[in-house]
Amino acid sequence: MKFLNYFSNEFETREDHYIPSLKTRYYRVRNEEAYEKIKQVILQEKGRIKSESTNYHEIFYETPKYSAVIIYLSPKISETAIDIKVTTYRMFGLLGPGKKIIERLYQELDKVLPYKGTSLYK
Repeated sequence: MKFLNYFSNEFETREDHYIPSLKTRYYRVRNEEAYEKIKQVILQEKGRIKSESTNYHEIFYETPKYSAVIIYLSPKISETAIDIKVTTYRMFGLLGPGKKIIERLYQELDKVLPYKGTSLYK
């Protein structure tokens, strides 16, 4: 992790991220099923959905400690890519709390969705 990331309040995943745990994850499901499972994970996190867009495949939610946007897209009919952006509510983001939150969210999604791989389409 880069030095400034230890003090950042914002973290997000992407296809070519230099941190392996923050690369886009792919699951063997359709968008509709991924959407339902994402909502379950949000409820487990005690999150409150503030906005959701089925046209853009985004869900924005808040918890007392952070807010997040989860984007789920289907590059193929039976495959869904999930990206996450997290913003924490701390004064200083010491030790990268956003990274830990994203890793925890991906672990929960791995339990309820059939995992296919990370960063499949570079």
